[in-house]
This record gives sequence, structure tokens and C-alpha cells, in this order.
Amino acid sequence: MNATKGPEGFDTFYREMYGERWDRLKLALLAPKKHVAVKNPFSKFRMPEHPLTVQGLSLEHEVGENFPQPEKTEEGYTNYYLMDAASLLPVEALDLHPGERVVDLCAAPGGKSLMCALKLQNKGLLVSNDRSAARRARIHKIFDEYLPKSEQMNHKVTGHDASKWCLYEKSIYDKVLLDAPCSSERHVLEDSKELNQWAPGRTKAIAFTQFAMLASALDIVKVGGTVVYSTCALSKLENDGIIAKLFQKRSGKFELIRPEFAFGEPTEHGWQVLPDVTGWGPFYLAVVKRTK
Repeated sequence: MNATKGPEGFDTFYREMYGERWDRLKLALLAPKKHVAVKNPFSKFRMPEHPLTVQGLSLEHEVGENFPQPEKTEEGYTNYYLMDAASLLPVEALDLHPGERVVDLCAAPGGKSLMCALKLQNKGLLVSNDRSAARRARIHKIFDEYLPKSEQMNHKVTGHDASKWCLYEKSIYDKVLLDAPCSSERHVLEDSKELNQWAPGRTKAIAFTQFAMLASALDIVKVGGTVVYSTCALSKLENDGIIAKLFQKRSGKFELIRPEFAFGEPTEHGWQVLPDVTGWGPFYLAVVKRTK
């Protein structure tokens, strides 16, 4: 009988999803990570004259495998923020414009919120939400390290339950980012304790919460506004499966926007970036537009 839990169960579960691709995908997940360094426009740091960049990212950045840790420049603001290139795609998909009202429902540690802030240029409203007080403190810290206080006037940090937000506010935001807590299989593979404790019920339980958050996000965005749903999960239950469930439960209330980017690949309902092909990710996103 095949094991259903622990390392063997993990392999069996994802091999069934990814077939022959799983072996090379697993190797890529265990390989060293590379990053993009997104330049902070409020520091005097300058990228090299001809930096290596990723096509399709609008924020000024450089690509590397071993960047020095970000540090403050002489004017007191940290020089760059390190991210996986795929993690910038939800910000690109939001298509932000100064003056819009935006909420990042699961914002900690704060990198995507910071990128949103750079796009909004201190105009409109940016809400960074996280239920954990410690993680909210991290968001504040990042904003203070990267932005002058005068450039944070449109920013606030909240501690609401994202899955229940719609009980208190409805139809008031132009754009909503839901970068949902997920299985984070790359982290599981790197942590023997986590891997030994893994079971299929993990991704099923997480998917239940993710859907509740997405349903709430659809209620708080304005008619005509967009929600970007994203995860760093490999499990299709947490990716296309969530959008499929939205079609079942909220049919007629939204339309699917099919994003395309310079790297990654389309899925049934969204877009996925996997490291065996691109060197980035794993990352998944889907874009929905509220219609009623």
C-alpha cells in the first residue's frame, strides 16, 4: 500500500498532479533561489549601467543569485527590496493607478504592499491587512525603512479577519490583492520536520480558508473592480481549484481575466510560474473582475 503521509505521501500526491514533470520540478524546488532587487526610488542607490532584468516587470530591478543584504543609504532609506520575480506578478496584474483604493488582504511581511505603494505614489488609499500583531509590526517596519513618512499618508495597516471582512465593508475598493496563506511546498521540502508531518488534509483545509477569503474579497471590491488571487502553492486544490469553486458558488457575479506575462505558463483559470522552466516561483495567480 502506498504511503499517504510524510515524504512518500508528499511525492505520491504531487506526482499524481504533475506526472512525469514532478521529478525535475522537485529538483528545481530544492535548488538555490535567485532574486530580483527592486530599487527603492527614495534612496540614492543606482543599479549597474546595464543590469540584468526580467522582461515584463515594470518596477526598476536587477536580477542576481547572491545579492548583499539590503542596507540603508546615506539619506536613511534602504536601497532595494529582494523578491522572487514571480512574486511581483500579482502587483503587475493589479494594474494600479495613483488615486485608486486598494487593499492587500494578507499583506505580511509587506513586500507586495510596498510595491503597491510605489505604484500608487501616495495617492488614493492603500490598506495592508494581517491578523497577526507581530506581522503587522513587520509591515510598519518595512514601510518606515523604505519610505519617508510623508509618502505614507495614504497607507494604513489593519488586523481584520480577511474571510469576514465583507461583513463590515462592501463594494468600496477599486482593487484587491489576496496573496493567500498556502501550503508553501517549497518550504515543506526544505524542512524535514514539516515534510514528515505532511498529509493530504493539509492542502484541503487550507483551500477551505482560501475560498472564504476570496469570496470576501469579491464582496469588498467595487463592481467593475478587480481581485488578484495568488499563492506560492503547487497544489491545484489551492490554485485553479479555488477559482473553479468561485464559478460554482458565485456564478454570474464575476468574469475571469486571463493574464499573460513574459514568463510562466497558462493554467485552466490563471497563470503559473514554476522553477523547472523559469527558475522562478512556484507561484500562481488568477484575476477576476466583479460584474454585479
